[in-house]
Amino acid sequence: MAELLAEVIATTRKLEESLDGGRSWSEAAAEIDLDADPHATFRIQGTLLLRKARLHTLAVLRANESSNLHSLAVQTRPVLECAGQVVFMFRNAYIAPDLLMPREKVLETLMKRLDADFYQTLRSRTKGAVSAEELRGMAAEAEAEAAASFGETPLPEQKAWSFRQSDKVASLEGGQKWYAYLSERFGHGKGVDWKGLSLRGGVVSNNRVEDEFAFLGLMSYLARQVAAMNAHAALCPFAGDAGDQWERWVEPALAQHRHVRESSNALVAAARAAVTEDSDGNARAG
Repeated sequence: MAELLAEVIATTRKLEESLDGGRSWSEAAAEIDLDADPHATFRIQGTLLLRKARLHTLAVLRANESSNLHSLAVQTRPVLECAGQVVFMFRNAYIAPDLLMPREKVLETLMKRLDADFYQTLRSRTKGAVSAEELRGMAAEAEAEAAASFGETPLPEQKAWSFRQSDKVASLEGGQKWYAYLSERFGHGKGVDWKGLSLRGGVVSNNRVEDEFAFLGLMSYLARQVAAMNAHAALCPFAGDAGDQWERWVEPALAQHRHVRESSNALVAAARAAVTEDSDGNARAG
């Protein structure tokens, strides 16, 4: 499963490098011309999220090498946060318009998420130094300027600005359930059982069958979500692309996504068979 995850993250790196066009994100941001390149903002956001996801996934692989399940689980959370945001952003920007919802609804969905994320992030970072009213005013001003640049009217003021970390993974299959499990067991919350099994947040020996399944389960789920993230990121038009993006990026990313799902299913099935039957085919307890 670690080899499969390493293959997926190699694709993430290629996508990351193609999205940023070989430049740093700060250089790209300084040169944005939305009239000439309306996809530039998505590319910069996507590049940063892919990069963060890749770095934390590398940490997951290192934790697996050292049989440190606790560290593996802790590093998994930010990867899922990044993957969920990429899936949300590119699904709404490139799949949803005129297929899942009207274009004006897509814009409203993206802007509401952006506003809520901005508000909650700055509220947390400033620790009360900037009032809620000031933050709302800043968000409203930025939205009005953005709408004006596109010749649109600003969206109605949001009534709810709630945005939790767990909301970032809502776009992933089973994302919120997995995130809740990781947060409860490995986020130093009330559910952590330090003296119990590793899969419950404990730090006991990793030589148990239950622990091996925990490694397998976590990396299996993570590989699927990183592959899904890659498949969505491949939809974002690259700067200067010659028009063969579907053949070069989208189809291979989708093929890898299917391969990851099929391979992880086969690995999990083989692992279950290995612990339920001995070499003679006799059923084992548990």
